[in-house]
Amino acid sequence: MASKLRELMLLRHAKSDWKEDGLADIDRPLSDKGKKNAAKLGKWLNKHNLMPDLILVSPALRAQQTLRRICNECSATAITVEALYLADVAQLKQVLAEAPFAERIMLIGHNPGLESLFNLLVAKPDTSHVQLFPTCGMAHLIMPSDWKSIEPMDGKLQQFITPKDIKNNP
Repeated sequence: MASKLRELMLLRHAKSDWKEDGLADIDRPLSDKGKKNAAKLGKWLNKHNLMPDLILVSPALRAQQTLRRICNECSATAITVEALYLADVAQLKQVLAEAPFAERIMLIGHNPGLESLFNLLVAKPDTSHVQLFPTCGMAHLIMPSDWKSIEPMDGKLQQFITPKDIKNNP
């Protein structure tokens, strides 16, 4: 019997604000542009019926604010996962291995970890499209059902979208 496929969405937090000196990195809020872009992506996800079932989010303020703007009216369960703050590939793989089952999971986190995980999961990514995982950039992947031992090239890229890719009337 073939195992069922699952979906993984990797979302880098929206653009943060660097205006306040002395603010700890974890406490940096979204910029005005970041707020608008996160809301724009949320509307796009809703319109295309791509809202996740489960969202695992970094405790960083900018990631939490991205979550609120993307999913302000969605029914997804959101769990703050301390290990997602500035996580590397090994930590991200561990978070996914321990995640509660859901058919479509979104991780909201940070670079360089998300970009490294994306590059691990996707065979020969279209580097002309994804040079650096930009703020509010989202990769949507089809994955095998078992995430306990994610291997290189396990993901099949469905789409990579940034707020710039979304027309004003999504």
